[in-house]
Amino acid sequence: MSEKQNKHIFHDGWIVMSTTICILALAVFISGAFAQVQHAEAAKTSPVTWTVLVGGEAAIEPQEYGPSGAWQFMRFYPENITINVGDKIVWKLEGSEPHTVTFPIPGEKIPDLIIPENNSSQRLLFNPLAILQQGGATYNGKTLTGSGQLDVQPNFPREYNLTFTKPGDFGYFCAFHSMRKGGVVVQPTGTPYPKTQKQIDLETAKLLAADVEAALKATLKTGNVSTRSGPNGTIIHEIKLGYGNGSIALMRFIPTDLTIHAGDTVEWTRGDVETPHTITFLSGGKEPELVLVEPQQSGSPKFVLNPVVLMPTEGKVYNGTNYFNSGAIWGIMVPLPGPQNYSLTFDKPGTYEYICIFHDYMGMKGQISVVPKI
Repeated sequence: MSEKQNKHIFHDGWIVMSTTICILALAVFISGAFAQVQHAEAAKTSPVTWTVLVGGEAAIEPQEYGPSGAWQFMRFYPENITINVGDKIVWKLEGSEPHTVTFPIPGEKIPDLIIPENNSSQRLLFNPLAILQQGGATYNGKTLTGSGQLDVQPNFPREYNLTFTKPGDFGYFCAFHSMRKGGVVVQPTGTPYPKTQKQIDLETAKLLAADVEAALKATLKTGNVSTRSGPNGTIIHEIKLGYGNGSIALMRFIPTDLTIHAGDTVEWTRGDVETPHTITFLSGGKEPELVLVEPQQSGSPKFVLNPVVLMPTEGKVYNGTNYFNSGAIWGIMVPLPGPQNYSLTFDKPGTYEYICIFHDYMGMKGQISVVPKI
């Protein structure tokens, strides 16, 4: 895999305009869908295939691996669905953020996405039980079953199919976003369905429209820049590391571009409850891989989170040279060790670009322009 295929795991005007267009398009879709809604289907004896969307996005722009939204939605659409024994569900990834569809063993918690190697804090690994497909093509409610990582192609699938063979009420989760969960109620064969796929699609359109509207409102309130006085007449400028409430997440630095004076300091503060970010100045160097894949003699390989990405570098003053990195700044509600913010003082005029190693493939990049002190 390339370094960016291993990863994953503003301007107010363009975001507001793109988001407004999304709302209008969804409104047209909803009005058309209303005319097609029918009563729930009568019982069918042949299996039915259902569709559930995984994630969504808004403020979409061209990026390296194709169109990607600045806003990512952390939701299953619909979150709950009722089907019959023998039916199949196709989960389709609709956003650019990675997700999983994971059914844990009954009575047990979902596998952690990130685990310490050998119960030590020396290295952190992506858990193969979370990011690799588990189980087969059918589910009886008794074993760990999941899609593995749904992500950008060609190295990851964007769809996951599962046929249900036993009645029951089954909950599932996203390993990347543990706050998001869904449910599948499986009825005996021949039971009437409470909703048709058309009705589900209508509800999905409404939920997506609501998330787009929430993103628009959040865009308007997150655009303000905060400053405060620093030592010796300098200014400390605050940049937010995205925004996220567990349902929607903005994969942007806020603001994206900032102009300061030499001697001023920039402080990046986390603004997402769950999504991690980095502040990384490559200074013309090669971007480090987020995940180091180590093959094993038996079993799955080890997926090591690169310490060069996870750990902060030394130094508090940046002059345009060398690799400077904040380390992984985890979401507010993520119980992993690491910094909560990052500060750098810029002492040399120039224009300096930086990225979030987790999300630069989505366009999460920033720029600091440093002008001479007056």
